[in-house]
Amino acid sequence: MSPARRSRAKSRAQRNGKAPRKGALKAARPIAREQITERTAERSLVISIPRLFLYHRGLEDALRAGDKVLTSQELAARIGRGMSSTQIRKDLSYLGSFGRRGQGYDVTVLVKKLGRVLGLDRDWRIAIVGFGNLGHALGTFLELREEKFHIAAIFDSDPQLVGSTWHGVTIRDETELEAVLPELGCGIGIIAVPASVAQRVAERLVRAGVGALLNFAPVNLSVDAGVAVRTIDLASELSLLTHHLS
Repeated sequence: MSPARRSRAKSRAQRNGKAPRKGALKAARPIAREQITERTAERSLVISIPRLFLYHRGLEDALRAGDKVLTSQELAARIGRGMSSTQIRKDLSYLGSFGRRGQGYDVTVLVKKLGRVLGLDRDWRIAIVGFGNLGHALGTFLELREEKFHIAAIFDSDPQLVGSTWHGVTIRDETELEAVLPELGCGIGIIAVPASVAQRVAERLVRAGVGALLNFAPVNLSVDAGVAVRTIDLASELSLLTHHLS
């Protein structure tokens, strides 16, 4: 094929979309910055979720106090715990632009955004298995302090507790778990039982449709990869303090 014919063929292919024109890659529409930011945020928030929760709580407290705008310095002071305004600005920058330099953040807008990120823009129903001293204390704290979390089911094996009510919730025998729980729509299960039975309880909660577990038994749980598990070993936490004091 002559050079002239090759040139005409190439032009026809370009018009028909069969070959990229010179510079086509440079002219291609880039991914929206919001999309890049969102993906970056999803990767980065794994290590900053606890801090974001503190920001959300501090901002909600500010709203209740009547504050509509808050600077990063003011938010840091409200949160305490050695939180720096620099860290706050860095974390929040992953979520977008919510304020102007020197003027502060719009508290209402930021509370809503953080609520969506943390899953706190909806109510969550919780099941507690094990309603001894620890389970009772956890339930009381959540019922009185955290308005987004509602205790919908309580299970225990103690005959003196089974059948009684707590804040309108009937305490059921733990043998009823599989029969009762699927109808209640609980997304989170709190495990406050001895370590020897914690694994069995976790498996039963997962089979009943619970997708996230907060475990207070000092044992590592083995469940499906799609189930979120957080284990809080109170003795281990206290050992951090005793180490500091030693």
